[in-house]
Amino acid sequence: MDYSSILSRYIGREVCVSTFGHIKLRGEVAAIYDDCVRLINASTQGDADDVSWSVDGDHHGQEALVHFHHIVAISCGDEELLDIPVVPDHGKPSWFTEADEKENVVPAAPETSDPWRSYLEMDRLTLEVGPSLVSIISPESKDFFDRMTAVRCQLADSLGIVVPKIRMRDSRQLGDNEYRFLIDENEIARARFGPGRHIALDMGTATETLEGTPGVDPTFGGPGIWIRADQQREAEKGGYLVIEPGMLLVTHLQETLRRFAHEMLTLDDVRSLIEMQRDAQSAEVEELRASPLSLSTIHAVLVRLLEEQVSIKNFSRILETLVRHGARTGDIELLVAAVRVRLGRQICQRYLDRDGRVHAIGLEPELEERLLELNDASAGRKARPWVERLMDNLIDSFHQLEEQQQPTALVTSIDLRSHLWRMMATHLPRVSVLSFAEIPRNTDIYWEMRVSGDDIGLPEGGTRTGGGAKPYSKAAHLIETLGEKMPRQPR
Repeated sequence: MDYSSILSRYIGREVCVSTFGHIKLRGEVAAIYDDCVRLINASTQGDADDVSWSVDGDHHGQEALVHFHHIVAISCGDEELLDIPVVPDHGKPSWFTEADEKENVVPAAPETSDPWRSYLEMDRLTLEVGPSLVSIISPESKDFFDRMTAVRCQLADSLGIVVPKIRMRDSRQLGDNEYRFLIDENEIARARFGPGRHIALDMGTATETLEGTPGVDPTFGGPGIWIRADQQREAEKGGYLVIEPGMLLVTHLQETLRRFAHEMLTLDDVRSLIEMQRDAQSAEVEELRASPLSLSTIHAVLVRLLEEQVSIKNFSRILETLVRHGARTGDIELLVAAVRVRLGRQICQRYLDRDGRVHAIGLEPELEERLLELNDASAGRKARPWVERLMDNLIDSFHQLEEQQQPTALVTSIDLRSHLWRMMATHLPRVSVLSFAEIPRNTDIYWEMRVSGDDIGLPEGGTRTGGGAKPYSKAAHLIETLGEKMPRQPR
């Protein structure tokens, strides 16, 4: 029996697994591997005989690893409620959610309750679709709901955040083939399906011309061709990648949530992360008791990390760094810099090639010094024409490197990193800006290019006169004084 396919339906849900040896395991399906399933919050019941399920499995506290060949039967307590949305009366908008049907049924409010209270409730995450797209999120679209569950699991694994339950509904305010995503009932992304709703993308392997309507991939913004469902086989034979409507919607949602993850994180989420560390008897939590750090400060640091696409999954190391440095400063910028240095090896992983080198674009020292001399008011593009030329140069450079399929970062000094990231975020939000302090000592840098003053027509002179010392930022000072040795600049 294909237990892998069966259990994949129940990721994130509670199941009861009966095994040889008359043991029943009850727990939440966390992950499925080639020959076993991992349960969390697991508990056992029943009497075991001489051959226990744990002979070839593993059971540590509230987590269990069960091999498929020991499974006799599988049942789910909420089998009848799996992904069953609430279908309202005719003529009213459809409201769907990934939660159980019981959670969707709002109990009648007591007669003594204030009628305005319901208007204060707010959905944290919402998907709205036009009338023609209701079939995609209908109860019969099991694959769609399975993919939505997979998205939440994937984001938890890659970013370390818990995505809130997603409210889904149709809206008469949208066009027939239009949809949008909202966080706290504020729109963050909107797109429209083209004719046929299937989009064919040329990934460099297309060999034939395809009939259809030219369009744009809603997820990544690349060119595509909208085709009908009956053209899919023809397009795939011609070397195109065809994405059907449900997958396109889920992929767009995943990338949008990844980009706006920092807006989803709440103080309650941070409190839950700390509680998880407390349950694990983490030493960092004990140190936190005596630390002057507030919950809002920790939240602000995590938000900034997510905004820069840095995973907070390694929360114990983040908390360890905040506790260590929080006794000296409450400055968010300084704490973020310290945490990034601590997570340096994790941050650099994406930019490593097969030889273990970080691919980067850099600035020549003279250009960095001139940028450090600018104050916040004069660093704008209008106030400094050469800063505008620098931004245009960097944008063109990163666009040229996209064809290499090798992720590249902008690497600069720790003094400048935060300011340069703010300047780049508006134009290239997916580009990471790293500091030399974040790159491990045993990691070399492969310079794709180094931008000099001559490349952008940097005018001579500067605000400093004479041979004064180079400006020294608070971030660099913090790293040095608290014992975080800054690695040598790789060559």
